Amino acid sequence: MSKQKSPGKKQQFTQPEKSKFPLILVAVAILVVAAVTAFTFFKPAQASVDYFGEPVVAPRSYVGKFISMTAVDPVVENGQIKIPLAEVEENNIVFFELENDEGTLVPLMAYITPSGRLFAGSSMCEPCRGRTFSLAGETLVCDVCRTTYTIEDHKFISGATACGQYPPSNMNPVVENGMIIIEEAEVLNWRIRSL
Repeated sequence: MSKQKSPGKKQQFTQPEKSKFPLILVAVAILVVAAVTAFTFFKPAQASVDYFGEPVVAPRSYVGKFISMTAVDPVVENGQIKIPLAEVEENNIVFFELENDEGTLVPLMAYITPSGRLFAGSSMCEPCRGRTFSLAGETLVCDVCRTTYTIEDHKFISGATACGQYPPSNMNPVVENGMIIIEEAEVLNWRIRSL
């Protein structure tokens, strides 16, 4: 059995020290792989945005603007409610009323979002009973309680929490031959949601 000779004290201090660079490099590589893996598998889910259909006109900006509703007269025929897209495009946000099947006047609106999409649906802030809204910058604002929603998808931003839970409801409009069309049944069946 051979006995290994340990280096002498002088040799311990005069021999060059082994580089720790490869060890540091391996540690950094492991940290990078762990961080990428954690980000890939454990990143928070991004909120999906429920837009109102595809763009129907060119995008626009309302930043620095406050736009009130313009009243329009819809045409009701053959079970459809029609308003010209050009009127909405020109005025940005319009207002009209029709009765539901219980004889209650339903406030309605149509507006163009900054991305050029169309919203057409109810125009009531149900808890406070506000019937009109305005476009203010990138928000939709109830003219009564001042509750604000995102303009593109009606997510609550600020104001009365109760009102924020009941944003205006979309009535699934379509655009055909320059006319916005809402099925009359959407209005006939509309009710104030229970609070």
